[in-house]
Amino acid sequence: MNGSFTFCRREPAGAAVSQYLEKALALPPGRFLVSGDVAASVPDRDGVLWIHGNAAFFPRVCRRLLRMPAGERPLVVIWHMEPLPPPTASGIPKPRLHLREIAKIVLRDARATDVYTNAFTLRRLHRNGVPDVLVVSAPGRQEYLAERGIPSHFVPVGLLPEAGRDLALERDIDVLFLGSLDVPRRNRILQSLRAQGVPVTALGDWKNPDYWGESRTILLNRAKILLNLSRTEGEYSGIRILLGLANKALVVSEPIYESKPYIPGRHFVMARHEELAERILHYLGDPVARAAIIEEGYRAAHAEFAMERSLNRILRYLAEHHKKGGSLVRTALDSGRAEIRA
Repeated sequence: MNGSFTFCRREPAGAAVSQYLEKALALPPGRFLVSGDVAASVPDRDGVLWIHGNAAFFPRVCRRLLRMPAGERPLVVIWHMEPLPPPTASGIPKPRLHLREIAKIVLRDARATDVYTNAFTLRRLHRNGVPDVLVVSAPGRQEYLAERGIPSHFVPVGLLPEAGRDLALERDIDVLFLGSLDVPRRNRILQSLRAQGVPVTALGDWKNPDYWGESRTILLNRAKILLNLSRTEGEYSGIRILLGLANKALVVSEPIYESKPYIPGRHFVMARHEELAERILHYLGDPVARAAIIEEGYRAAHAEFAMERSLNRILRYLAEHHKKGGSLVRTALDSGRAEIRA
């Protein structure tokens, strides 16, 4: 069997994940490849293709897959980490798009990542038998897809060691929001909180290296409270919650639909919008209550929510698949350099 394992990612997202997988699989030289949106990188039927983050980020790769005869495609896994519409059972209204998102749809911009574009991409692929294994990073996304007859696995994004630790710095930022600031609903909530006396520092820019890597860890270690505000109502942002837990900032969040594996009151604080300011001010003024949740969240982030556990669950799904790529993964894992731990 001469298949390769190709990992498709956008820079810089997924770099640490690809490095971990390369070590875990221990394939011969040249058999583990990292690629962007390059159609020629799609392996043959003996191989595995891992699409990381969102299939909509890789239109050339997706077109290549759809043009291949089904029997010639590799084993394809998508770990979808971007928002989808809320499931009907949640009772949450369908999100309204802001003008920038609408413009990207109209212009067929490949950078569109709104909930409807993401959902359309997954539905189109599913109709054509892609992927073989679909993994989503939030339970509500799994529920949304199930309502439409699309099976998936829920695997939360795990903590990478370099993403968080306690630096024992002075916590000189009372409340921090870290994320894209071009989302109107976020800005409305931030304005409301400030009007109620909450001292919020809002930062974030996808392209700015100051908000990634070690710089981000230092910033989060300066925050007493990390505020979680989603792009759309009820949306789950496991990465932001996990970053807060791992860097010992108390996460205070607006309501989330199905927050598992994170438990409100144990790992983080969740409050309705009309109570959000009061809860933030309460925990700012009560360091003992704040510390109790922080310590439990920190312990869980490093002991229970490690990325290794999440990645090995996905590798298990691949190893169990009947396609030849499943045999490739099983052989690599059986090499003795790696083991599957659920």
